[in-house]
Amino acid sequence: MDKRRQLASETGLYTYDVFEVLLNYEIARVKRYPNPLTLIHLALATENQAPEFRKQAHEAMSNLLNRSLRVSDVPTHFQDEFLILMPATDDEGGRAVAERILGHYRTTQSLATGRLSAKRNAYLGLTTQNGSAILSAQQVMAEASVAMNEARLRKSYTYVAFADISATLPRP
Repeated sequence: MDKRRQLASETGLYTYDVFEVLLNYEIARVKRYPNPLTLIHLALATENQAPEFRKQAHEAMSNLLNRSLRVSDVPTHFQDEFLILMPATDDEGGRAVAERILGHYRTTQSLATGRLSAKRNAYLGLTTQNGSAILSAQQVMAEASVAMNEARLRKSYTYVAFADISATLPRP
């Protein structure tokens, strides 16, 4: 079993292969029928980088996503990060989901394994698209990734929306 499938089967989230297919499908729909589409890119960090702490943090986030997202949302665990595709979700809705995820994750901030504990953090970046003939899955993924990396640089327990930082980014 390849690593992507193994991770997905352990978490109960979509495999990355299925996520890619659904992302491309939703991008095609947004191009044809302008409807909002939001993508959240989420990364976790733990104070203690021991594998058991990282595994516990990822399991906690997988459980949270399985409990708190809509049936139409498409979460996946890819490598050490999570992606959440939210069809028919505008910027306001995407921000509400990001805040809800952070709020729930914050309430379980302390991990315990025996006598050891570690603090953890979640970095969320999101982007929302409303349709464009030139929109691509790569563009949406890149925007969400840039926003998540900005959240990581700020080291704050919050999310960053691409729309809030796009004006400050250098132009090619």
